[in-house]
Amino acid sequence: MSITSTLFLIFLPALTLQISLKPYDLTATNMFIDVDIDLSSFIDQNEVDYSFRQYDTNSNGRVSRTEYIQHLNQHIPSMAPIAHALYDIYDVDNDDQLDRHDYDFFFRLLDGDVDGLVSHFEYVRYWSILFTDLEHLHTRK
Repeated sequence: MSITSTLFLIFLPALTLQISLKPYDLTATNMFIDVDIDLSSFIDQNEVDYSFRQYDTNSNGRVSRTEYIQHLNQHIPSMAPIAHALYDIYDVDNDDQLDRHDYDFFFRLLDGDVDGLVSHFEYVRYWSILFTDLEHLHTRK
């Protein structure tokens, strides 16, 4: 199951009016399970790279904003505000292309203890903080 499919299942009840990411730890755990392709209970750089490659619809090794947004909108149209915010976070050099440099930086953000592996705890902690920071985009006032 891809990360998009997992997110679709998580958001299915909330597609009409708002996106509910709460509880954040459960959402992040489901995402972790989806990215941990080899079921090792850790995510390595290859798994992060593979996750991003799913968005590269023209197979040029880079993910444009359009590719990223279109890929998510195919499955979860109401995620547009979050998708744009996430893309902006991933695109560390602001060149409107996600590539090796951006994937490596994202992996370093996830890998809190810098051991080359992202544990469940590290992953959930990162995403819970990020979801909280982006709360204004996915909750109703």
